[in-house]
Amino acid sequence: MEQTRIEDAGSLRALIEAGDAPGIEEYLKPLHSADIADLLQQLDVEEQIVCLKRLDTQRAAEVLAELDAKSGQALLTLLSDHEVGKILEELPSDDAADLMSSLTPEKTERVEALLPSEDREDIQELLEFGANTAGGLMQVERVSVRDDSTMQEAVDVVRRAAEDVESLQRVYVVNETGRLVGELSILDLVIKSPQARVRDVMQRSTVAVPVDMEQKHVAAMFSKYDEFTLPVVDGQGRLVGRITMDDIIDVIEEEASKDFARLAGTTDQELGETSIFKVSRSRLPWLVTGFVGEGLGAILMSRYEASLATFVVLAFFIPMIIGTAGNIGIQAAVVVVRELALGQINIYRMGRRVLKELQVAFLNGLVLGGILFALVYFWRHDAALGALLWGTLLLVIFVAAFMGSSIPLLLHRWRVDPAIATGPFVTVSNDVIGMAIYLTLATAYLRTH
Repeated sequence: MEQTRIEDAGSLRALIEAGDAPGIEEYLKPLHSADIADLLQQLDVEEQIVCLKRLDTQRAAEVLAELDAKSGQALLTLLSDHEVGKILEELPSDDAADLMSSLTPEKTERVEALLPSEDREDIQELLEFGANTAGGLMQVERVSVRDDSTMQEAVDVVRRAAEDVESLQRVYVVNETGRLVGELSILDLVIKSPQARVRDVMQRSTVAVPVDMEQKHVAAMFSKYDEFTLPVVDGQGRLVGRITMDDIIDVIEEEASKDFARLAGTTDQELGETSIFKVSRSRLPWLVTGFVGEGLGAILMSRYEASLATFVVLAFFIPMIIGTAGNIGIQAAVVVVRELALGQINIYRMGRRVLKELQVAFLNGLVLGGILFALVYFWRHDAALGALLWGTLLLVIFVAAFMGSSIPLLLHRWRVDPAIATGPFVTVSNDVIGMAIYLTLATAYLRTH
């Protein structure tokens, strides 16, 4: 599949180099906007501009909305103010606001002056909200009717708004003050009597998103209620916009990128970064943290130098025991961070989550310890040493599971992003504590044998 996309990009580049404008138009015409965006990502910015100008305004707007932030920003910089303004007019307000936020202040001011007053006010309203909140995600385009309207009046409203509102599945019902009181499905508009009052037909148990809710919690609401769109309300319960599933998919991808980057001890901004110095700067702090932590482990080992020198075989099992404990800790931390991100763990279930991880760790420790015992017995014919290693591994794994599952929960309790507790931090803490446990028990073993 990837090979096909590369060949397509090469064919498109050949048309650009030949200056074949009609050929470019014909080539792009049957493609979906998302596929065009994929092709543009493989071209230089100048080549992207050539292709973008061969599309009509609506298609160009759709393609820009599919591009990543950096590519979209670069293209908008090279387009004229008039071209940018026309593109923004074709986009839903949420996508228009996202693109507008990537412009320089000077270009933003010039483009805003070219927009119709209604579009300008919508974009300015959205830009006032935090980028990672429901207000920053929502689009102001929605269909709403008064609760004292008739169903025929509601149908007329939908017909007038159909061209401006994409993915129309719900008609929201408000009272005389604009407060959200219910919703209608499109099916209601078809099967209910035109003379019926909206208040008598509407569904009253409407799930709404507070305008200041964090985007990861908004994504959790979509997952919980299995909705394609959700209304957004302000502090007084007034309807101010709606969020659609396509925006939530982007949020899930963004949050996942952040979490996985933090698990690796880096940042999600690195993914599109070309400067090796900036990439190095994002990774180095975590590497230094890990480096210092492992240094503490080396100092700790030096305090048990006599034990290791007396019975060198003890050193052979350090990587196995510490590495296994690190894996257990990371597994527990990743599961907990994921459930926290999805809103599946609250403060009242923290103890239950930790207990479950400890039970799983105990079971895994029994199995892995048994394997280690068998290995030592057949290799060294020393059942006492095998039992020591079995018990040590079980205890170290138990501690690692506790650290991996409890630290993210504690940070969440203290309102700190739990993703930062994983990766190098959990690994280092497990290494130091695990090494201390192992060497302490090994020294006690030597004193009795």
